[in-house]
Amino acid sequence: MLFVITAMEKALRILAVDNEPSVPHILSYLFPGPRYEVTGVARGEEALAAITADPDAFDLVIVDQKMPDLVGTELVKALRERGLETKVIVLSAHLSYEVRQAFENLNVKAIFNKPFDIDDMRSAVGAVAAA
Repeated sequence: MLFVITAMEKALRILAVDNEPSVPHILSYLFPGPRYEVTGVARGEEALAAITADPDAFDLVIVDQKMPDLVGTELVKALRERGLETKVIVLSAHLSYEVRQAFENLNVKAIFNKPFDIDDMRSAVGAVAAA
């Protein structure tokens, strides 16, 4: 997929939430500037605090399920309970049927298993950006 950037477009701001530091790092290579701005945090609590403090700071959150303190479903549920309709994509190696159902009930935009297909992830992020 080809993206044309005009001077008036601003970067899609992505918050990558994963306790494995390589994941935000990889996502920053997949989604480089100036079209994208990727910020990584390692804990669900940190992500919740950042989004709650400024709900407009990020256009998209890419979240793992298995993390210390808040797991991914708890993070997304906490956002929804605060009335925040933050766009979320799930990227996790820990996706049982029950966890997938929980995420689907929380209105996430896409769910990916690790390892993931790069083209599929780019397409999903592109679809979220276009919506």
